[in-house]
Amino acid sequence: MIRLFLTMLFLCVFSMHTNAQRYQFKKYKAEEGLITNETFAILQASDYRIWISTTSGLSSFNGKTFTNYTTEDGLASNIIFSLFEDSKGRIWVGTLDNGVSYIENGKITNPKGVNFDALGAVTAMLESSDGLMYIFFVQGIAIFKDGKLHDLLKNDSKNRVEGIQNAAWYDDNTIYLASTKLGIYKMTLNPLKIENIFNEKSGINNICYSVLVDDAKNIWVGAYGELYKITNDKLQLFKFNPDDFDKNRIYGILEANENEFYLSFEGNGIGIFNKNTGHLEIINEAQGLPSKYIYQTIKDYEGNLWMTSYGEGIIRFRDTAFKIYDDSQGLATVNDIVEWNGKVVMATNEGVAILDDSQTIRQITKNGPIKNLFVTEEDNLLYNTGKAVFEHTNNKPSSKLVDEGDYNLIFKKQDKTFLFGTNTIKVRTKDSIYFINSKRSIGIEPIGNRYLLCKVSGLFQIKNKKLDTIHGLSPISNNNFRSISTVTKTEVLAGSEKKLYHISLQNDQFKIQTFNMNRFSGLKYFRALEVDGNDLWLAGRDVLIKVDLPNLLQNDSIVAKYYHTIPHFLANDIDFNSLLVTKDKTVLATSLDGVIAFNENKFTANNKPPKLNLPEILLFSEPLIDSLYSTEKSIVLPYQKNYLSFSMEAITFTNPENVKYKYRMIGLRDENQWSEPIADNNVVFSYLPPGKYTFEFTADNGYGKWQTQPYQYSFEIKVPFWKTWLFWVTVVSIITASVFVFFSYRSKLARKRNEAYTHNLIKAQEEERTRVARELHDSVGQKLMLLTKKTKNIKNQDMETLASSTLDELRSISRGLHPANLERLGPTAAIKNMINEVDANTNIFFTHQIDDIDNLITKEASLHLYRIIQEVLNNMVKHAEAKAGSVSIKKRNNTIQATIADNGKGFEVSEMIKTSASLGMKTLRERAKILNSKIDIKSQLKKGTKITLTIPI
Repeated sequence: MIRLFLTMLFLCVFSMHTNAQRYQFKKYKAEEGLITNETFAILQASDYRIWISTTSGLSSFNGKTFTNYTTEDGLASNIIFSLFEDSKGRIWVGTLDNGVSYIENGKITNPKGVNFDALGAVTAMLESSDGLMYIFFVQGIAIFKDGKLHDLLKNDSKNRVEGIQNAAWYDDNTIYLASTKLGIYKMTLNPLKIENIFNEKSGINNICYSVLVDDAKNIWVGAYGELYKITNDKLQLFKFNPDDFDKNRIYGILEANENEFYLSFEGNGIGIFNKNTGHLEIINEAQGLPSKYIYQTIKDYEGNLWMTSYGEGIIRFRDTAFKIYDDSQGLATVNDIVEWNGKVVMATNEGVAILDDSQTIRQITKNGPIKNLFVTEEDNLLYNTGKAVFEHTNNKPSSKLVDEGDYNLIFKKQDKTFLFGTNTIKVRTKDSIYFINSKRSIGIEPIGNRYLLCKVSGLFQIKNKKLDTIHGLSPISNNNFRSISTVTKTEVLAGSEKKLYHISLQNDQFKIQTFNMNRFSGLKYFRALEVDGNDLWLAGRDVLIKVDLPNLLQNDSIVAKYYHTIPHFLANDIDFNSLLVTKDKTVLATSLDGVIAFNENKFTANNKPPKLNLPEILLFSEPLIDSLYSTEKSIVLPYQKNYLSFSMEAITFTNPENVKYKYRMIGLRDENQWSEPIADNNVVFSYLPPGKYTFEFTADNGYGKWQTQPYQYSFEIKVPFWKTWLFWVTVVSIITASVFVFFSYRSKLARKRNEAYTHNLIKAQEEERTRVARELHDSVGQKLMLLTKKTKNIKNQDMETLASSTLDELRSISRGLHPANLERLGPTAAIKNMINEVDANTNIFFTHQIDDIDNLITKEASLHLYRIIQEVLNNMVKHAEAKAGSVSIKKRNNTIQATIADNGKGFEVSEMIKTSASLGMKTLRERAKILNSKIDIKSQLKKGTKITLTIPI
């Protein structure tokens, strides 16, 4: 039985042969947000977004999320056949049954003007150099001009135009059309002419779907089962596999480069067509393409291919760097993998398989499972059948039995062979066998004069036939190991879930250096590592990382390249410690799904930074509408509108799952400090204080390529009115004014009280004077009169003279206290008498000119005017030393103007007003106030004084 197995194994009797390795295809379906899974047309717009036409509406995709449009949003129809972006950035949508729509700045417009029922579905659209839009229907052609559609050509007896499916510019005046009725049309615009240049009479298939004009002005037409090339009006036919004729319906042609096309087949996936050789390579479901019905293929600005399909949404394809070999190629569960004699040998549950130089899997045996493989230093192969372990030598046809039994790990170094069982390690040497108690292990590597054993529970050393811990690596705090690999004879790398361990043996002592696994961005669920010269390969879920090992160990610096697969390219993670780097630098790893292979040379790196956008800003929980708060300079928000949420958008399609964002708010504290990179694209600023702000953010493309031009959004939050300088100036002004008004009012009240007091005092004084004058006249005066008569009767001349003079003086005092003439004669005569009396009793020469004012002022006013003139005349007599004086009282308009002047010595008016001793001057002013009149006092030293009193009538 053993001999039969060996014969089958090493004579390479093939039982299966396949080269249909599975590539990475990422599909987006309704589950991811696409409006429906039946897609047809696709384009990438100038804003980087990808637009997809479907049978249920229109979808726009930014790499992570879809925005969908239907008739409810304004589209003319939900069944869409064609898409186009014009020079104005408008997205044109061609429908099955209701013409066209276009989207501009988020608004949908549906042009009218032609009979859509007669023209049929819109299958293609083109724009001329002058901005004129040409709309191609199944049964005719229209133009869009001045906001309306106009018929250009219709299918009729004069022009047979039917079955149009696609159109392409040849030059500014010539368009080529593909038709499913009559093959190929050529259309000229000036003069307008259309002709059917090739059809089945020319030896081609009438059913043509697509047309493309390459840089060399060759016209390529995709048809039912065939591809045509037109050069100088000559037709060349390319036929493919006749067995696939019905599958090779070429709905789309994409120029990949100057030598190749991508052909979209309805029925056979996509084809890579070499224009020079005519060779066609098919990629379809056998290579993992989710659908064989592909209608259009585009390449985005990052180099990804996007395909529309029937039933599988849109499909992304980038390169063939990652491949999977699994049960779809007949490969059973892979237990182990090694490189031996230039071939990759795989131990499977159904025997041995080999991956040769042409990346072809050859299943060699089918007589039972192979559990483990190991290549020795002598380049011999150890393998375990589950029942026994054998060693095969290249130059011998047979294998040597090493041991009987079932082992989960095999290792041989020099004369020692380690056979790992469930609970023990069996060690065979030339002369002896011994056992070491140890449960299941992941891997073993030699280091100096001992071995390091990697187990999930920790790292251990085997020395002198004993298993022991490593000083400084207690299994209690250092566990959950996944993989181990040799660096040099005295250095080993091992990896756990959280740390990477570099262990070296120096002078029989272990030196340990650790690195946190979280320093390797994007490494999740670490599974395996492998050292390949100066390169360290790390494997996690959906990623391989190539690390510059010397830079890591010597400089503690991470210089790495990241190679991401699509999410869940492997349904199950790769196995622990299963990485293998072959001599041709292919990286391999096993899993429950089979073998994953990575070829770095075929990897297409994405060095394009993402396109940044800010699609939504929330004010508290509602969308911020800029127009409500926009000013000429910026967006200005009220102070209470200060809770903002920003939804950052980075448009990238290659690795959108690993995009990172950084942001900052200029105007806030630490305004120039960028945040740490984060995966969440939403950021909230709560209760921003008033001020001017600029929100900035940037993002990488998922591979560490950052956009160097941050997106900026500037706005301002107004200061509350009670915190503005204007408010406080106003408040201070109001307070100051209020204080001023208060004190002014208070002063005014005080003045009014003082005036009232003064007025009352003057009134009381006058009343008292009147009473005293009356008492003097009626009492003392009468007695003096009697005394005078008696003294006259007794003829006592001296007494009579004294009594008479006393009576005269009493009468004079009485008249001074109360001018009786004022009541008896009126103010005019009383004032004249007063002036004449002063003139008669003094040396001052008086003149007067007094108008009749008796009926112009009240009795009280007459008294105050009289007293004012009396006071001035008294002051003139006492102090002025004047030679002459004058009194003038004139009626002028609605006033009475009284002027008293002298030519005396004069005085300083300001000083006289200030001094409190000038009671007469104060009395003058108070009486003038009572009269509601204006008093003007002018005086010059040695030139006299002039007092003018203006009394309103």
